[in-house]
Amino acid sequence: MTDEPVKVELQTPDLAARNRAAFDELFPGVAADGVVDADKMGELLGLDVAHTNEGRERYGLQWAGKQAAIHSLLTPSSGTLIPDLQRSDQFSKAANVLIEGDNLEVLKLLQKAYNDRVKLIYIDPPYNTRNDFVYNDDFSDGLRSYLDYTGQLDDGGNRVSADVDVAGRRHSRWLSMMYPRLLLARNLLTQDGLLFVSIDDNEVSSLRLLLDEVFGPENFVGTFVWVSNIKGRQISGAGPAGTKEYMHAYARNKLNVEDFRASASFLKEVMPSVYKGFKYNVKRDEYGPYVTKNELYNTNSAFNEVTRPNLVYDIYYNPESGEIRTAPVSQKHVHDDMEKITPKTNNNGVNKYHAYRWSKEKVLAESHNLEFRKSGTKWRIYTKVRDVDSTSVKDLFMDVSTNNGSSDLESIGINPAWFDYPKPVGLLQILIDLATDKDSVVLDFFAGSGSTAHAVAMQNARDGGSRKSLMVTLPEPLPKNSDARVAGMHNITDITYRRLMAVAEHVEGAASLGLRVMSLGRSNFHSTETAEGELNLSSSTLSDDASDVYAVAAEVLLKEGVPLDSEWVEYEFGQVSAHVSGGVAVVIGDSIDLATARNVFDLDPKPHVVVFLEDDLAGQDALKANLVANAKTCGITVKTV
Repeated sequence: MTDEPVKVELQTPDLAARNRAAFDELFPGVAADGVVDADKMGELLGLDVAHTNEGRERYGLQWAGKQAAIHSLLTPSSGTLIPDLQRSDQFSKAANVLIEGDNLEVLKLLQKAYNDRVKLIYIDPPYNTRNDFVYNDDFSDGLRSYLDYTGQLDDGGNRVSADVDVAGRRHSRWLSMMYPRLLLARNLLTQDGLLFVSIDDNEVSSLRLLLDEVFGPENFVGTFVWVSNIKGRQISGAGPAGTKEYMHAYARNKLNVEDFRASASFLKEVMPSVYKGFKYNVKRDEYGPYVTKNELYNTNSAFNEVTRPNLVYDIYYNPESGEIRTAPVSQKHVHDDMEKITPKTNNNGVNKYHAYRWSKEKVLAESHNLEFRKSGTKWRIYTKVRDVDSTSVKDLFMDVSTNNGSSDLESIGINPAWFDYPKPVGLLQILIDLATDKDSVVLDFFAGSGSTAHAVAMQNARDGGSRKSLMVTLPEPLPKNSDARVAGMHNITDITYRRLMAVAEHVEGAASLGLRVMSLGRSNFHSTETAEGELNLSSSTLSDDASDVYAVAAEVLLKEGVPLDSEWVEYEFGQVSAHVSGGVAVVIGDSIDLATARNVFDLDPKPHVVVFLEDDLAGQDALKANLVANAKTCGITVKTV
């Protein structure tokens, strides 16, 4: 093995190269000399090949600018996320994260640290209406370039309406904005993770087709209809008054997703007109609480001794001991010391009995989940439901409106006039309940006012969970005369931050999770190439303005794949500091020697990777070799950047 340290990759992964490597693994020889042999691919898959020059018609979603959108997806990012220690709360151990910046670049930077880690993604993207803000795909250019690209600026740089649609331009550019973001977001979901996207009539159909392309139509889970304004709003000037919005739900892999269930009591509290009843008497036994709703027999007469003969049998029960036995249906009483319970009589005029819902094996194995009641001279058998506060979630949301979203802000001391039409917390809390575990990560990369983070905190308070919220929002400037601007805020992120801090203050348990605030910025390190594509011959790897050790350490940790919610511990060894998070230690200081390095190697818990700055080891090749050798004896990998 070499005694040279491994280099830290500063750019995000080249997605195209990664895809090619995976392709070559599956189909060796199909791609050669930079060209895909479509005929050979077709042979291996047993499919016909539609060559471009044939002009063969086939189903698919196409729009002007799709190739440019793919290019923006595949372009690696060399940016970074810079810690804001001043605005963070309990930075070193914070579990909740707020990121300020263009979500396309942020999603690229999160790929390594959060791949296959996020259980739920909820987004409420721009609906592509006249007043929508459309995101910029060049984080270094601020807002102007995207406004110009989407035709929202005139020749003088003045904002104009984006509502005029020339040859589908507005729809195409909206799709180009959403496509790379959704592809990157899909990578972050766990194998049983779910994505929910809110949308209105402007793009509901386009979005469904786009999500089919990104996730595959086989992973479509459902579309919710949210009656957001029962009074109705006349928006278009023609047709009916609008009362609803939509929410598409897609799975990373639908085979891993179960039926949507949530707290019945909470659903009834939020949407009483949709969820009624649930007045069950909760009982307890040695196995815990339960309710009884249905008898053991199948109420459908089509399930009988003819169609389900294995589910028609006699059950014997001893009321004193609780012993249960089964036997074939007969006129005999084969266990004289037990009560005989025959199957329910079938009144369809053809068959004798109703079948049971459980097999004989299950009745014997799970007899503790059966309740026997005597009614007159007959016995009735009920099944016990252990999940006492759970019910199926319907695809209709009612009784909760944008007015509830404003009330949510007021409840924590935030002026609702600061933000128009915030999503109701109760609505999002239902999604969190049905789609997450108590320790899941929830991502919203169109975070807006922060309703999703608020809902995560409320659900944690409700069920004792420790879910973590990861919020990304663009610092869109607020209108000059807006209430929020008058109150001292300058952009949307200021409102988001105020709300998250208020949530920590007012929601039970939220303060313990803290808040780590970060912002998108340029890398602290020189690129290996100049803007002209030539080799960068700078003697320093650090950029000229890289003076913040926390920013430098944060960039290395992120690009080593350390999640932003990992605890961060700082150690001081004289003039050298070691920043440790997620099993990675970043060592910064120009007075590094072997003794200092050994102190880092001996930390408890021991890091599995230790990263040194090339600038701090400049001209010390012997020290580098010794660092690698000493680290190897400790089972540690040494890297430099």
